[in-house]
Amino acid sequence: MSENVQSIERALTIINTIVDAQRPLSIAELSQAAGLAPSTIHRIVQTLTANGYIHQDQGSKRYDIGPEIVEISRALYLRYDLVRRVRPYLQDLVDLTGETAHLAELYGTSAMYLSQLEPLSMVRMFTTPGSIAPLYCSDVGKLFLADLPPARVSDIIHKTGLRPRTPHTITSAEELDAALQVVREQGYAVDDEEREIGVRCLSAPILNGAGKVIAAVGIAGSSGRLLRERVPELATCVRQVADRAANELILQPQDEPQAHRT
Repeated sequence: MSENVQSIERALTIINTIVDAQRPLSIAELSQAAGLAPSTIHRIVQTLTANGYIHQDQGSKRYDIGPEIVEISRALYLRYDLVRRVRPYLQDLVDLTGETAHLAELYGTSAMYLSQLEPLSMVRMFTTPGSIAPLYCSDVGKLFLADLPPARVSDIIHKTGLRPRTPHTITSAEELDAALQVVREQGYAVDDEEREIGVRCLSAPILNGAGKVIAAVGIAGSSGRLLRERVPELATCVRQVADRAANELILQPQDEPQAHRT
């Protein structure tokens, strides 16, 4: 085992020890619980404290979970809550279209799929929750790009490139700009065999109260079944379902997770 991997495992052990204890712990208590020398514990907690993952109370000198862990917990809570609340609308899409429905969010320079529901019949399209897709050649990705400032779009493309995945993939910045303008005008995005031959997808945005894209819902199917001629009709259906999901999220904002006890 490399020293770097060992250090990471020890840091995670310290964090988990504090979480399991449900109270602030001293260096001596961490040493005993984690089975590590006090000098080792002290070195690691200094790094964790400097990065906000644990916090030292200046009075007791004990260590507790820090703001970064709380923020990660909050982000995960809101993500799971979004999946829970949007899932009925994914089922509506499956019932209305007979195609696989998906939910995605922006994840750095990619799109991450959070949930998927498949029809009981026909050929199903599998997108594993937690998997990511390039922004420039996916339906959900183009929705997120269309909502970002041009400078941010340029920065993302500079980092990721426009690598051709199929003969239909957008491979120039000019072509992408034109495609994103179409997305803005029509209110939905299409992946027309741009990421995988034989697969066509379309998605619509879930907007917050300020009109910003917070997630995307859509459908995916074989290009032989989800024909180009059907796209406008199906897009209307997807947009209506996305709008209904957005209205619920706006009218009933996501609950905030309880703060970690200090």
